[in-house]
Amino acid sequence: MKKFHKGLDEIGGLKVIKTEDYSKGLIGLPKSDVLKFLLEENCSVVVRPSGTEPKLKTYISVSAENREKAELVEKKITEELNEKFK
Repeated sequence: MKKFHKGLDEIGGLKVIKTEDYSKGLIGLPKSDVLKFLLEENCSVVVRPSGTEPKLKTYISVSAENREKAELVEKKITEELNEKFK
């Protein structure tokens, strides 16, 4: 999580528009070690540590004009995140 808390400029070729840091408490939610990266083209990535295992979990949300394009965007994001987790 330390790498992600330093911030990212882009993920999967999409510019990070805003980073929401839930560790500071956000929109009335309790503080939690969760980061949400809002990306251009109405996409987002949420990164959080697992509560039971020594690993990080990601949640990817993609918007595109069709399924084929959405799968390509998801693949680019996933490949880049896999590299960052090494």
